Amino acid sequence: MTALEPSTPVFPDAPVASLLHDDGFVALADGLQRRGGLRARVTRLATRARVGAARTPLAPRVVAPLAALPTVPVTVPDTRSGRRLAAKYAGRERGLPRDLAVSVLALPETPEDYLRGRSRQALRTNSRRAREQGVTCRAVDPAESARRLEEVVPDRWYRAIVPGAQADLAAGLCTGWVAEGPDGTTEVVALTSTAGPLARLDLMLSAAEREGDARYLLSAHVVTELAAAGTRLLAVDGALTLAPGLRHFQHLLGFGQATLDVRVA
Repeated sequence: MTALEPSTPVFPDAPVASLLHDDGFVALADGLQRRGGLRARVTRLATRARVGAARTPLAPRVVAPLAALPTVPVTVPDTRSGRRLAAKYAGRERGLPRDLAVSVLALPETPEDYLRGRSRQALRTNSRRAREQGVTCRAVDPAESARRLEEVVPDRWYRAIVPGAQADLAAGLCTGWVAEGPDGTTEVVALTSTAGPLARLDLMLSAAEREGDARYLLSAHVVTELAAAGTRLLAVDGALTLAPGLRHFQHLLGFGQATLDVRVA
């Protein structure tokens, strides 16, 4: 594939390669993280890369990792949950198309397969450490999810995050998960939403003083539970705006990057 050829659709259950340690992709993401800098030009080039129109000195370095992205089409049912997920990957966020460079993880039909192989060694090791510390994971009802969320959300985020998440929980549009310590203390909270074969990790937040192994254990728990329920693809958001630490975390979990084409049946 040349840099400006259209990407090739792949099946939702096919492995998607990670670009989170790719030098070109990382340079592009770092440029977006900087205030000013490449941001405006990268935004224009990111759009042009999809139609083969980029022709500037910056284009080869910026366009190549974007044009090489596969396209993952996934069809969701025409329900409130399905339309909500389709809307999450429509339009733009911070000037970038929401469906561009989305982090996606193909889920196996046999849930236990997710934790197998050398690429999951760090995930297994960190999850084991969390279990040895007495951390356990489970799904929680909307009321408990809302309460746990308030325990870990920084005050400055409260107005923006908690009310909307509580409304989604009350409406049955997302599911809450918690990793808790042996004394019941909240370690990590996650919210997921599902429609047909697609699930989205809407949120994962750790208690500020407890960042660490519990995130790995809860991630493994959520992935295997979703796989057991028949979900075939887990998506997050675009990876170009991720902080370096989150890039590495997603890489260890096995997320790859793709253009995510969500269609409503």
